[in-house]
Amino acid sequence: MLSSVAGVRVRRFNFVYGSAKAGLDGFAQGLADSLHGTGARVLVVRPGYVPTQMSAHVEPAPFPATPGQVADAVARGLRSGATTVWSPRVLAPVFAVMRVLPRPVWRRLSR
Repeated sequence: MLSSVAGVRVRRFNFVYGSAKAGLDGFAQGLADSLHGTGARVLVVRPGYVPTQMSAHVEPAPFPATPGQVADAVARGLRSGATTVWSPRVLAPVFAVMRVLPRPVWRRLSR
């Protein structure tokens, strides 16, 4: 499933997109749990900002990834049997912290 870091902690400026990705993450988790033991598996891909034609109107974010880097992360994840891949990898610990920030702090950061 091609998700996004935007689904990990929804920001006010793109809350519709982030909410949709958060819902997709929930769906992927439920699907993975329902498929457990069948041999099928679900890989959730969480890229950060990817400069493409679709994102040309968006201000660049820290730690951008190219489409090729995201594809490489997917291939690594499939080979390793991962359940989630981040592209770039540095976003995993960054969003582990962002996920637990108190809401008032989060609101100041997402201005």
